[in-house]
Amino acid sequence: MQLYKSRSFGDFFSDTFTFLKENGKHFYKNYFIINGIFIIPLMVMIFFFFRFYNNIIFSDFTTGSGDPFTNYIDENIGTVLIFGSLFFILGLLLGVINYAYAPIYFLLFEKHGGKNFTKNDLINELKTQLGKIFIFLLAGFLIAIPTFIATLIICGILAVTIIGIPLLLIVFAWLAQFYFIAFIAYLQTDKGVFDCFSYSFNLSFKKFWSANGCVALFYIIIQTVQTIITIIPYSFLIGSFVLGAENGSNTNEQTLTAITLMTITYMVAFFINLIMVTVLQMNESIIYFSLKEETENINTKSVIDEIGSY
Repeated sequence: MQLYKSRSFGDFFSDTFTFLKENGKHFYKNYFIINGIFIIPLMVMIFFFFRFYNNIIFSDFTTGSGDPFTNYIDENIGTVLIFGSLFFILGLLLGVINYAYAPIYFLLFEKHGGKNFTKNDLINELKTQLGKIFIFLLAGFLIAIPTFIATLIICGILAVTIIGIPLLLIVFAWLAQFYFIAFIAYLQTDKGVFDCFSYSFNLSFKKFWSANGCVALFYIIIQTVQTIITIIPYSFLIGSFVLGAENGSNTNEQTLTAITLMTITYMVAFFINLIMVTVLQMNESIIYFSLKEETENINTKSVIDEIGSY
């Protein structure tokens, strides 16, 4: 697929799925190899945490006891702190690598003219860019203060009117795109991190409605999928459990089954969310290269140079 290409709203959307269809196997194979070291232990920890949490909730529901969850924390504060700290560190590392993976993949894709690179190339590039990644995190935190204040003010103004409420999603889509463009531009170029934020600010307003509208559409898709995965099974299980309680037919085995199914639901939701976020980043990457082409005419200049070489 040609990355540097002028695109409309429909192209942003369709080219994301075209890229996924043509390169998804290569993308996700390397994604799970690189991120698996964090995903697997996190999934295990999520399983045990939600199994314990749901067990407490159901126990409280059936026995009417005080607050067993708080009591457990008070009695096992050391274990809770160790578990929480480990979960936080693994989650943070996964979040950083997960956020950096798609931009680095696309940069290598652009550099090699396709998917002619291996997991070792991705790992080496991640190692090379590690310093930049942490510099961006620090700079992003500083930029976040005025940016989020301005965003909250805009959201407050929009929320006053009914017609402005749907536009709130566009604002959040722009914010996500603003950070993503700055990040991938910082990894791709030798510009300073704040220069990349300035570059991103200007670029993010080019084709504002079509680009950010497409990102907003993907957010809607992600939220819809997450809702289907979590709310429907959760509602079904709670409904059946409450009905069983009213009829006096609940058993320990039924309760254990409900707890297990709810725990699995949370795990599946976590896993699907990781996948959906990468699809969103594919869309943001395609938008980045398209907007960069609109501004800098990189592909057009390349074609002219090739014609001049004959």
